[in-house]
Amino acid sequence: MKKTLMILVSVFVLLVGSQMAFAAKVNWRLVTHAMPGTEQQRIAEVFCETVKTLSNGEINITPYPAGVLFPVFETFDNLANGMVNVGMVYSAYWPGKDPLFKFTTQPGSPLSTFAEGAYLVEKLEPWFEKLYAKYGMAYLGHAMVSPLYEQLMAVVPIDTIDKIKGLRIRTSGIGGEYYKALGATTVSLSAPEIYTAFQTKAIEAAEWTFWEENMRMGFHEVVSHVLDPALQNGTCEYFPLVMNAKNWESLSQEQKDIILAARDRIRYLSAMVYNAEIKAREKWKGLPNVEIVGWSPEEQAKARAVGHKVVLDEAQKSPEGQEFLDIYRTALWELGYKEDAKVLGFTE
Repeated sequence: MKKTLMILVSVFVLLVGSQMAFAAKVNWRLVTHAMPGTEQQRIAEVFCETVKTLSNGEINITPYPAGVLFPVFETFDNLANGMVNVGMVYSAYWPGKDPLFKFTTQPGSPLSTFAEGAYLVEKLEPWFEKLYAKYGMAYLGHAMVSPLYEQLMAVVPIDTIDKIKGLRIRTSGIGGEYYKALGATTVSLSAPEIYTAFQTKAIEAAEWTFWEENMRMGFHEVVSHVLDPALQNGTCEYFPLVMNAKNWESLSQEQKDIILAARDRIRYLSAMVYNAEIKAREKWKGLPNVEIVGWSPEEQAKARAVGHKVVLDEAQKSPEGQEFLDIYRTALWELGYKEDAKVLGFTE
């Protein structure tokens, strides 16, 4: 009888232990704004693989590219309400939720390298933490910083600043205010819609991402002109790592550390995207159907001045905007862009 009781106790302990282990497993979904097969989506996939490896399979996160679970622009609400658990979607898509998200990008910014962008983004991390926390989300810092300036693709010549006037341009965030200030009409489109919008002439120009990604998206097939660089933003955060706050708080400290370690690994990969971009730019230059142009230094200076004014005017609308502005212009000053910082109101 005693032996039987001991066996029953042992079985009970094993069952409870296995149930506890099963309950501890995390099975989550991650969404991005990237298209399948792109370098951005691969970075998200590496993140999920790294989390699974480091946690010995305890944390399983399945990555979904743009539009698979739902339209990209529905991500904010679905992340806040817990329908999905993790997001890597450009914060500049959310000014409709809160105008402060406009400051994800900075028109007129002189920052042009990954290192400069990462420096600014890390300075802004506490600011974004507070912003996302208002909506039930935990901001865990940048997963990807743009490796260089974005480009502006078009089906009409854009070799001078005055050619922007009257165009219908796909853009996002505060980039919309910038192009409006230059005389354009702006359109909000997610990645899967841009190619068709060019084909149907719903737009004449669009900024999406960088050389390699734009080519993978097939935009080289439907555009004839590229402005390099475009000045709707400098190098900035491109993939924020954002998690439903309740999901984040449900993790143990060890599990949180694993998530952050995986984040840091893909930060390295995002820096290495620069090498692929240099190669891809050469491919674009070799296309017979595409003309790549740049504005003169004088016109670039005019465009930057317009961008700085847009940022300054927008920042003065709220205390939080003023806080952002102070972080931004201080970072510019520290990185040696003293004249730009002064234009934005920096004082020693």
